[in-house]
Amino acid sequence: MTQSHITYLEETIDGLTLRGTAHIPDGDGPFPTVLMFHGFFAVRDECFNAFVQLSSLLNMAGICAIRFDFSCHGESDGEPINFTFSHELREGTELINRIRSLDYVDESRISLLGMSLGGVAAGMVAGLATDQVNAVCMWSPAAVFGDDVPRGILAGTDVNQQLNELGHCDYLSFPVGRRFFDDFKTIDIYGVSTRFTGPVAVILGDSDETVPEHYAHDYAAAYSQPVEVTIVPKATHGWSTIPTRTALFERTMQFLTAVNHRANH
Repeated sequence: MTQSHITYLEETIDGLTLRGTAHIPDGDGPFPTVLMFHGFFAVRDECFNAFVQLSSLLNMAGICAIRFDFSCHGESDGEPINFTFSHELREGTELINRIRSLDYVDESRISLLGMSLGGVAAGMVAGLATDQVNAVCMWSPAAVFGDDVPRGILAGTDVNQQLNELGHCDYLSFPVGRRFFDDFKTIDIYGVSTRFTGPVAVILGDSDETVPEHYAHDYAAAYSQPVEVTIVPKATHGWSTIPTRTALFERTMQFLTAVNHRANH
């Protein structure tokens, strides 16, 4: 795949510097733009470079792609133990405001795309900034966190003993603090997400080991408008085979190019 112009970005929110990357198409802007939200303790490249690969495809379609590491993740400031989802939502909402001022971004055509917990964030941020978002695409949205995390369950494991003894749990070598679990008790995933009334797509694998398939249908049932739900056969949470990732990208590009075309007419 060919890349267009790639530039490094920094934005400081609540005293923490978030570091990101913009993939800007060739030609005259401003361009429709997709702001990407990575998953829980992932980074802005996403699993096996999925966001980098998608950014190239978007550029070839004349769409700008911007992806940041949230605070406490990747190259951005902040310690993992201090991470809360409420603050991620604040950062996501503020990042929309920041990228609107970039001269290559068409502020009337900003879409959100998120992977896993980042998919949940994309849906909720659209609900919090509904007049600034054109469309939402969720990959494997981990709404299961809303059911599990308030009970002290993370990735299918009961971590209450670790939280009681240490004040944090060990998640793939990252210390996840009690504040993350307490904060999630205040999160209303569907109530906030469904404030957004524009185009929504949910793409999930039928072999996802993290997010059961019913969560895709739960999203569709929650929104007042029709939701484009795609269930990809044999796809796992990480979209880790060539056929399933190809299907993911094809469906994503169909959705994002269509909504941006409609917004331009």
